[in-house]
Amino acid sequence: MELSLNSSLPFVLSACFVSIAAFGQTPSHSASLHKPNRTFVAGSANEVRATQLPVTHVSLYKNGVGFFEHAGRVSGDEAVTIDLTSAQLNDVLQSLTAIDLNGGRITGASYNSTTPLEQQLRALPLSLGEAPTQQDLYDSLRGARVEVTGAGGGGFSGRIISLETRALPAGNDESKRESERRFLTVVADAGATRTLELTSATTVRLLDTRLRGDLNTYLELLDRNRTEGVRHLTLTDRGTGSRDLRVSFLSEVPVWKSTYRILFTDNVKGNGVGSSNKVNTATLQGFSVVDNTTGEDWNNVQLSLIAGSPQSFLQPLSQPIYARRPEVPIVQDAQFTPQTHASALEVLKENGAPPVVAGTAGMSGIGMGRGSGVPGGVMGAIGSAPAQRPRDLLANQSHGIMLDSNAPPMIPYETVAAKSITPNTTTAAFDDFFAYNLTDPVTIPRNGSALVPILQTRIESERVTLWSPSAPMPLRALWITNTSDLTVDRGSFSIVEDGAFGGEGLLETIHPGEKRLLSYAVDEAVHVSVDQNHDTRRVTMISASNGVLRATSAEVAEVEYLVHNAAPDARMVVVEQPRRAGWDLDSDPKPEETTPTAYRFRVATEPKQTVRLHIGERHTLDQYFRLVDSTDQQLTVFLRNAKASSAVMQQLEPVFAAKRAVAALDAQIREKQDAINQLVNDQKRLRDNLSALKGSAEERSLVKRYTAELNAQEDTLAMLRRDLAALQQQRQAANTDLNNQIEALTLNEKIDS
Repeated sequence: MELSLNSSLPFVLSACFVSIAAFGQTPSHSASLHKPNRTFVAGSANEVRATQLPVTHVSLYKNGVGFFEHAGRVSGDEAVTIDLTSAQLNDVLQSLTAIDLNGGRITGASYNSTTPLEQQLRALPLSLGEAPTQQDLYDSLRGARVEVTGAGGGGFSGRIISLETRALPAGNDESKRESERRFLTVVADAGATRTLELTSATTVRLLDTRLRGDLNTYLELLDRNRTEGVRHLTLTDRGTGSRDLRVSFLSEVPVWKSTYRILFTDNVKGNGVGSSNKVNTATLQGFSVVDNTTGEDWNNVQLSLIAGSPQSFLQPLSQPIYARRPEVPIVQDAQFTPQTHASALEVLKENGAPPVVAGTAGMSGIGMGRGSGVPGGVMGAIGSAPAQRPRDLLANQSHGIMLDSNAPPMIPYETVAAKSITPNTTTAAFDDFFAYNLTDPVTIPRNGSALVPILQTRIESERVTLWSPSAPMPLRALWITNTSDLTVDRGSFSIVEDGAFGGEGLLETIHPGEKRLLSYAVDEAVHVSVDQNHDTRRVTMISASNGVLRATSAEVAEVEYLVHNAAPDARMVVVEQPRRAGWDLDSDPKPEETTPTAYRFRVATEPKQTVRLHIGERHTLDQYFRLVDSTDQQLTVFLRNAKASSAVMQQLEPVFAAKRAVAALDAQIREKQDAINQLVNDQKRLRDNLSALKGSAEERSLVKRYTAELNAQEDTLAMLRRDLAALQQQRQAANTDLNNQIEALTLNEKIDS
């Protein structure tokens, strides 16, 4: 067999990396039963029809994994084969559970494994990776015997020395301009060496049969790595008679999504229809969007939708791993370092015990169970309906529903809509998760999706307008309380009132008894503005001890909002005031509720009315003065500005007097020291003059004069130094007295406003 390398291509092996498009589609898994040690040949007489082990239960989690359970019957010694992709196999090996419910034994599990491509390529003599270049190929074939033809002058045989790329200047012929050319150097057996340019007409043929085989093996490995995407996991179950077998495992799936409808009824609790703080009873309908991308039909499966994110990860268990063994030095007197672990923070509720949750008629309590909604439609037809209000007719026409205008009075839209959906769902709480278990089986074809009802309950809802300085556009919102015993998972919601669309928004997880604001539209009738801001600071306490004077000040920040309601009906406006660390509220009214980041105040506004909301916050701060470092002038000015009483000034007066005494002595000491420095400088000048007079005519008379001056200065210096020593002693005594006065000072005075 001959293998030719055509140099017209950048690299002949590039064709090996073309993948099949269908192989990159959604992963799939399927399971079948067969007798062990049987051979199945498609299309032959020995072909055995596999018995399917269908999916019976699917649990979908919020973190993008699904737990699948296959169930079926086996007889005698049988084997279950599950076809998976390589990507799924890692999840399956981490989570596979197989149980024979009637006394059989699962004796083993096996699958077709492959050595990693990198490891297989490393075992070949050719030093080629997964994506080699032409240079890499010829470098690996260096020394191999080849025959080069089509390079001009006939064929030439020899061994490859090297492949060289040269940058040659362009010629005059524009059609033959090239920036780079490749030249192959070959040496013949007789010693002749030729360098041949590789062009589109050049063919390099390997003459070494062994190398041709190695190169073919290399290409086969690349091709097999591309096509071997299906793994066959086989479980052997040994026993007697007919038995039930369950196999379950984890696999990656799309995240299931929650979406809700809030339908308002005519029931009102509170101060009447015209009140601005009325509380309505609304119907909350929940749905889940479920996607089946496993490549296998879900026929009458039990579906559980679990809100929570259990820790899940991938490990390449299906791939053989070759460990690198490190060189470990000899251990000498190894010691273990003790470790400490931080404790958890205790979180306390500000409003005490959690509210009592009222039960909801027709819904199960918290407990384990499986359930389902009603597949095949989100809202059922209302059917024959009575006569209705014009708004009802308009709303129903917008939904494509035509009703008889001569019918009796109509039942409220929300009531009819609520009765059209009967999700048969139970809830389950375990660990930190909660689940919607659908009691009725669900059928979703492969690569199909469904909108599945998961809950329907009554909640208390108050219509409000929400305003915050961080988002100054007022928003229509619902202040809802989850009065059911169901946990509402996070998702989107839509408002439907009298059959008309009112808005939509997003909600986070709402637990039983929890209250939450849900905004869904802009309220253009409410305007909130800041009328004034006023910040003040005053000293409230003066204290002193251990030589430090502390001034405690109260900083007050006040803001006044104007809330204007231009609507023809009353509005309950919720104003959010951001919380600041270290600041406390110092005004009425009190907030309705407090979040980690904001206070929420109720402001009831009648039609065409403007209401003022005053909010005050207080912050306490301390200033410290070291009495030994601060001057009495600085302290006096500060205390006067702080409006300290005369008693405070009298208590501080001994300290001030002692500081003044020390300051006066410091001034005298500086004065004496300056006089001494002046005389020393004069003496230096006189001595310099005496040195300059040597050998001069007037030396005799001037020496006598300068000597007399030096003697007088020495007497003055002696007197000044005695005075300086005395002043320093007095200063030391005064400083001791100051320290005693400071240490003896104890002050604690409240400053009246």
